[in-house]
Amino acid sequence: MSDTHIHPTAIIDPSAKIDPSTVIGPYTVIGPNVTMGKNNHIGPFCIIENTVMGDDNEVIAHASIGVKPQDLSYDGVPSMVIMGNGNKIRECVTIHRSTSIDNPTRLGDGCLLMANSHVAHDCHLGSHIILANSTGIAGHVHLADRVITSGMVGVHQFVRIGKLAMLSGGAMVPLDVPPFCTAQGERARLVGLNVVGMRRAGMKRDEIMAVKRAFKVLFRSKMLLNDAIAQLEAEHPIAAVQEMLDFCKNTKRGVTAAKRKINQADDE
Repeated sequence: MSDTHIHPTAIIDPSAKIDPSTVIGPYTVIGPNVTMGKNNHIGPFCIIENTVMGDDNEVIAHASIGVKPQDLSYDGVPSMVIMGNGNKIRECVTIHRSTSIDNPTRLGDGCLLMANSHVAHDCHLGSHIILANSTGIAGHVHLADRVITSGMVGVHQFVRIGKLAMLSGGAMVPLDVPPFCTAQGERARLVGLNVVGMRRAGMKRDEIMAVKRAFKVLFRSKMLLNDAIAQLEAEHPIAAVQEMLDFCKNTKRGVTAAKRKINQADDE
C-alpha cells in the first residue's frame, strides 16, 4: 500500500490492510488484524486493532477501537470489531472487541458516537444510531437501528433497545426498551413515544396512531403484558405494532415498565 496519507509518526503493524485512500494521523497506532476500506480518516493518538472497518468512517482523536474487552473471562483470542460505513467516532470513544471469536462486536452504518461514549464487548449496534456524550453501553447489549441516547446514559449488560427508541439524559436502563418508546429516569421507565423520530423516519400518520394506541394498551392499561399482547395480536396489527409485540414476547431480561401517568403530555 502507499504511505502517502500516513503521518510519519504513526505506527502501522505490517499485517494491517489499509486502502491507500485512507488517512492516518500523527501518533496513531494501527495494530494487528486490521482491515480498512476506502476514504477513512483516522485522527491523531488513536489505537485500532482487531478491527474490520468499511468505507468513509471518521475517527476524530484519542479513540480506542478493537482493544481487548473488559471481561475477566477473556482468554486472549483474536476476537474482532466489525464496523460498517460512514460512521463518526468522536474524541475518546472506546469500542471493545468481543470476548469470543464467533460473535464479533458490531457497528452498522451512519452512526455517531459522541465524545467519551463506550461500547463494550459483544455488543451489536445497528445503523444510524446516535450515542451522546459519555453514554456507556455494557457488554452483550443490542441496539436496533436509529436508537438515540442523550448524555450520561447507562445501559445494563444483555439489554435490548428497540428501533427508534430514545433514552433521555442520565437514564439508567436495566431492562429492555421496546421500539419507538422513550425511557427516562435513574431506573428508567417508559414515558411515551419518540413521535418526532418516527416522523423523521418516514412513518405515516396512521402508523404512528396505531403505535400510540398499542403503547396505551401495552403499558397504560391495567392488563397483564401477555394479555395485552394477545389482545393486540387478535386485531391483526400493522407491521410497526407487530414489531413492538414481537420485541416484548422475545424479552429475556424483562420489558421496561411505564412511568405512572402524570399528565396527558406523557403520551404525546
